[in-house]
Amino acid sequence: MKSFNRQQLTFEYSRLRQMPWITLARKAAAKLLGLGIGLMLLPSTALLHLAGYRYVTVFTDRIGHLALEPDCLLKMQALGQLKKRKWIMLAPAKRVANAHLLLYWQPFFYIVQNPTLVFLIRSMSQWGLMHYDLDHAIRAIGKAQSAYSTYADWGMRAPLLKISKEDQQWSRQQLAELGLPEGAWFACVHARGPGFSPVDESLHGHRNSLIENFTPAIQEIVNRGGWVIRIGDTSMNRLAPMPQVVDYAHHRLKSARLDIVLCAEARFILGNTSGIALVGTVFGTPCALTNMVPLAAVGVSPMDISIPKLYWSLAEQRYLTFSEIFSSKLSQSQYSSEFTQSGIRLEENSPEEIRELAIEMMADIDKTQPDSDSVAGLSAVFLSMLGSHHYSFGTSSRLSQTFLERHQMLLKKH
Repeated sequence: MKSFNRQQLTFEYSRLRQMPWITLARKAAAKLLGLGIGLMLLPSTALLHLAGYRYVTVFTDRIGHLALEPDCLLKMQALGQLKKRKWIMLAPAKRVANAHLLLYWQPFFYIVQNPTLVFLIRSMSQWGLMHYDLDHAIRAIGKAQSAYSTYADWGMRAPLLKISKEDQQWSRQQLAELGLPEGAWFACVHARGPGFSPVDESLHGHRNSLIENFTPAIQEIVNRGGWVIRIGDTSMNRLAPMPQVVDYAHHRLKSARLDIVLCAEARFILGNTSGIALVGTVFGTPCALTNMVPLAAVGVSPMDISIPKLYWSLAEQRYLTFSEIFSSKLSQSQYSSEFTQSGIRLEENSPEEIRELAIEMMADIDKTQPDSDSVAGLSAVFLSMLGSHHYSFGTSSRLSQTFLERHQMLLKKH
């Protein structure tokens, strides 16, 4: 959608204006050099293209993209929706969100990290050959993301990624050092905070949420015999000490490797609109997703359950109904300023709503959730409002029954 592009362009323009002129000159020179090299090597590129080599555009800078984008590509290939190729992933060391996750993709991709080779392959592929654009997975603008239909087609098949035996053995010692008894189950909890990405916080601050609102859900997990491991980065507010709760975000054992292992081995992840939950998704971990925003964004996997933030109209002093939101650009808005300019205050999920979501997820996992028509029915009503242009159109995940029961008035047309 054009509004997304304008917001992004405004941000990029502001960022470029703050760069020293020498940096801009170097970027321009590198671009021109790349075009020249690409043109000069066009015959070689054509031969590699015919041999089946493809540079695939994975956004390695962010962990959610590094997890889901390669997974979608490989699932499409396994489903016969994409021809098998010799896939190349460019992953310069300084632009890899998690080096340990990258190791899990090594059996499937030619991973290139040398800066010179990265520049060379990018230059060769910019003329359209030896290139596969994967933006359609979760980076398409103003349209449905193909990740949702891919995961729907994949269904309940086993995940492509499985935790390695080495990581399984290593994790036992790490979990013991975190304080977990042998054989204890745990859930990972994550609330996105403002310190995650300061460079673009002005764009994405609306996706943040308060970890304090997760306290009743955390206590519910503990009361049911589980442990809670709070994941995230060191900029986050510290958790108040609680029994059977580990504030791993501030723990001395925090590491890229353990980040991945925890998400892969958790019973479930209680998360939000942030990429770390997608690490669990590619390893087959169910996700209970709070504070989802925009409204058209829901969980990817059939095992996921979501609840969205609510939209409060400051002008009308009421919540907008879901149908009102879905019929407007607000259902797709990706930048904080779009909500502000539209007079919308996004309301975080309440502590009780988050607790109920955790209970619903645990019931799903334990197979104690009643097979009620109302469970599928209310979620189906919500998802029926998604058009083919909406972000998560075609999803096989569902919305929380308890949340929709609580807000049934918002399911009705205003």
